[in-house]
Amino acid sequence: MSYFCGVFSMDMKMRFSAYLGACLLSFLLLSCSKDFNSNAPYRDATIVYGILNAGDEIQYVKIYKGFLTDENAYDVAQIYDSLYYFDKITVDMEEYSNGRKINTWRLDTTTAIPRDLNGDLSAPKQLLYVVNHPISSANTYKLVITNKETGRVVTAETSVVGETRITSPATQSVDCSHVSNNAIKFQPADNAAAYFIIQYFNYIEKNKTTGVTVQKSLRRNITPSPISQTTFQYNPYGLYEFLCANIEVDNTVDRYLLLDSCVCLEVWAINDTYYNYVRTSTITSSVVMDHLVYTNVECEDDNLVAGFLGSRRCARSAYRLNDNSQELIVTGINSRKFNFHYWYELPQ
Repeated sequence: MSYFCGVFSMDMKMRFSAYLGACLLSFLLLSCSKDFNSNAPYRDATIVYGILNAGDEIQYVKIYKGFLTDENAYDVAQIYDSLYYFDKITVDMEEYSNGRKINTWRLDTTTAIPRDLNGDLSAPKQLLYVVNHPISSANTYKLVITNKETGRVVTAETSVVGETRITSPATQSVDCSHVSNNAIKFQPADNAAAYFIIQYFNYIEKNKTTGVTVQKSLRRNITPSPISQTTFQYNPYGLYEFLCANIEVDNTVDRYLLLDSCVCLEVWAINDTYYNYVRTSTITSSVVMDHLVYTNVECEDDNLVAGFLGSRRCARSAYRLNDNSQELIVTGINSRKFNFHYWYELPQ
């Protein structure tokens, strides 16, 4: 029996995956049908994943294809040559200002950026499409994918998120030693539909035997789901609780707090297409799913498309830990087992 791997969407905006899956990138869902007729003609299915960031000099887009196989779809998804169109397609980025096309750029390809080994797709080698022209939140951008053999055209269009800036906390240090409500505030970004807030705790770890030091980081999602407001109340003591719950006891290492940038905040602004995809998708490493999925990828000839083209922009701020917070982490009853030391105790 043959398996055809791809997504067959039911509606142009909110679509259900209809078959058992084999191609998934990060958020992206694909599915495959075990009832596929091996004598039926192959149908081209295209999967697009692109997030434009006006703060980056280079934009990357992932483009996958469906495939027909008599073998296990999971195994075939691990084969690099099965996933990509290579020279069978051209990929252009069109720039529009007030509805008028002002630029067209042909995207090149690169395999220089490795893919995470965790997942169901071929790794670490991957094929990406690249454009290195500046993009603006004042304009919109349309991806045009043309199959050179069949003439089939796939498109996706997006606005671009503008700049944002964190305005609070405005101090250079933060206090995670007391339970209290503080506000994270930031400026609204052009074309942003929602925001995520992420916090990082950074530290140095030194092996007691080898003396090797490495910088490590814990990531905490302050807003697990998107928010629309630009002020968010949070409890700074939650950072200490998060640290105690997520660092492992390891008596082979000493850990040291950083003087600067021990705590970092990131505010990610996302546009409507990115937000719609997040709202209707579940981040998963599984290739077997069946639920509502948003896509703004379109084809006039069929609905064999999936994924999305969206935009995001990040604002970052770095902070010191105040003296009370440092003392709590080094000597606190719940954290002293982690062997933390003050930043000035790190041997030079």
